[in-house]
Amino acid sequence: MKWRRALSLAGLCLLAPAGAALAQRTDVIVLFNGDHVTGEIKSYATGRLTVETDIGSDLSLKWNRITSITSDKQFEVETTDGAYFYGSLAPSTPPGKLAIVSAGATRELGFFDVVRISPIYQTFWRRWDGSLDLGFNYTQASSIVQLNLNANAIFRRPTFAASASINSFFSSQSGVPSSQRANFSLGYQKFLKDRWVLAGFGGADRNLDLGLDLRLTLGAGYGRFLIQTNRTTLAALLGISGDHENPVTGESTYQAAAVLGVQYSMFTYDFPKVTVNSTLQVLPYLTDAGRIRIEFNAQAKREIVRDFYLSLSIFDSYDSRDPSTQQAKNDWGPVLSIGWTF
Repeated sequence: MKWRRALSLAGLCLLAPAGAALAQRTDVIVLFNGDHVTGEIKSYATGRLTVETDIGSDLSLKWNRITSITSDKQFEVETTDGAYFYGSLAPSTPPGKLAIVSAGATRELGFFDVVRISPIYQTFWRRWDGSLDLGFNYTQASSIVQLNLNANAIFRRPTFAASASINSFFSSQSGVPSSQRANFSLGYQKFLKDRWVLAGFGGADRNLDLGLDLRLTLGAGYGRFLIQTNRTTLAALLGISGDHENPVTGESTYQAAAVLGVQYSMFTYDFPKVTVNSTLQVLPYLTDAGRIRIEFNAQAKREIVRDFYLSLSIFDSYDSRDPSTQQAKNDWGPVLSIGWTF
C-alpha cells in the first residue's frame, strides 16, 4: 500500500505541470471563415499571430484572416502611432476589432492599427527574434570559393530594443588576392513618445578591399519612425560616431563623423512570405574634411517552408578616402543564401 501511494503521488506530481500547461492554453482566436483556434498566444509581429497549441506545435495565423481574439491573460499592445495599451483581450461587438480590457474599461482598436502584441509575463527567451543565413559557392574551372554568413537577433521590450548582427563574406581564387569583408554590430533603441527614438550603436568592421584592417565604432543618435504599420516601417536617424581605424598599411587614426541613417522594411502576409529590409548610412567626416563614407545593405527573403527561406542580399561600401591609399574606393556585391528564422 505504501508503494502504491508513493507511485500515485509521483504520478500526480509528474502530471501536474502538464495539466497546468494545458490549462494555460485557453486563448481563443476566431478566423474569418468561422473556425476557432484554441491555444496560448506567444506573439504577434510582422503580420502573423503565433499560437502554441495543446499538441505542443506552433501555428502561425495570418493577421488579416482574424476577426476576434479572446484571452484572460495580460498583454502589451503597440499601435501604428507608437502608443501602448495593456490588458486582457475580449471579443468586440460587432466582431472585427481588438478589444483591450483594463481596470474595467474597454478600448477597441482596428486590427490594422496594431503592429505588435506580447504577453506581459512572456519568458526571456521568447522575446528574442532572429535569423541565420549561410551561403557557399565553388567553381572548379576558375577555382573560386565564396562563403558568406549573416546572422541577427533582436530582444524587444515595450520601452526598448537591443540587437546584434554579424555579416561576413569571404572570396578566394587561385592566383588572386582573397577578398574578406566582415561586420559585427550592436544596437540599442529607447522608444519615446510619438514614435521618437534614442539610439546607441557600436561595432567592428574589416574590409581588405577598402584597405581597412579593423575599424571600431561607437556612436549615438536621435531618430523617428516616419512610417509604422503592420506591413511597413520607415525610420530616419541623425547622430554622431567616433571611429578608431587600423588601415592595412599606415598608422592608426581616430576619427569623428556625422551619421545620417535611413531604415526601411516591408513584408507580405500570404505564402510565400516575402520580407524586404534595407539600410542606408551616409557618414560625412568631421575630423577629415572632404571624406565621406556610404554604407548600403538590402536583403529580400522568400519563404520556402516554415522557418526556412531563400535570401538575396546586396551590399555596397564606398569610401572617398581609402584608409591605406587615400584614394576613393568602392566594394559591392550580391549574395544568395538559405536561411532560418527563430
